Amino acid sequence: MNGARFLRALLLAWLFFLPAAVEAYGMPPEEMYAQELSSEELERLATDHIEAVLTEGGESRRHTVTAAYVPRPLRLPAGSVACEVTTPNGLRYWGNTAVSINVLVDGAPFRKLTCQFRIHLFDSIVVAARGIQARQILTAGDLRVEEQEIGASGDKYYTDPAEVVGLVSSRRLSPGQPILRTMAKKPQIIKGGDIVVIVAHVNGVEVKMDGVALGSGREGESIRVRNSTSRKIIRARVIDAGTVEVWN
Repeated sequence: MNGARFLRALLLAWLFFLPAAVEAYGMPPEEMYAQELSSEELERLATDHIEAVLTEGGESRRHTVTAAYVPRPLRLPAGSVACEVTTPNGLRYWGNTAVSINVLVDGAPFRKLTCQFRIHLFDSIVVAARGIQARQILTAGDLRVEEQEIGASGDKYYTDPAEVVGLVSSRRLSPGQPILRTMAKKPQIIKGGDIVVIVAHVNGVEVKMDGVALGSGREGESIRVRNSTSRKIIRARVIDAGTVEVWN
């Protein structure tokens, strides 16, 4: 047995036989460890810390914090008790958030505990008011706003129906289903074969020429176009239904 294993075995034996030894000398464990941190106190410490972090981060949306795991009550020796509470991995709006509680007695570390909590975050978001088909242009009647738990959606959802009206659904949606930003796209306003105006910017000078779109595109997307005069094929950004733009 090497030195490290011997010391570990000695420490375990000391911890195992300490209560009996103390009681034999007339000091029962409840007197040596006269203080207690209850599970309720541990939960309050962790919850207060989570709420403080949320406030510091500017979180104003409705939320609830529920305990997934809290350790059993902790017995402590006499002395001044302090607790250092941290969230080593940050807050999570999906899965569990780990909260570490470092317990000190008279300024010396005594025990480190870990709790697990669930943070449920809610927001008023845009959802489908009725069944929506894929590639359907969305109207105000297709949408409604309701409060839902957003979980891992983060900022991928809409809160204003005006942002969604006129977009095209990229998949089928069920009534009440949140409309994420990946589920709605701008409509294609240029199709392959359309005649377009190519606006080019060369050395600060704007030049316009006729062209033909070689692919479909939405506003802001880059598509291939052919210059009708030079026959040169270039990439240009869609501006509107009849205009594309290039920068040199």
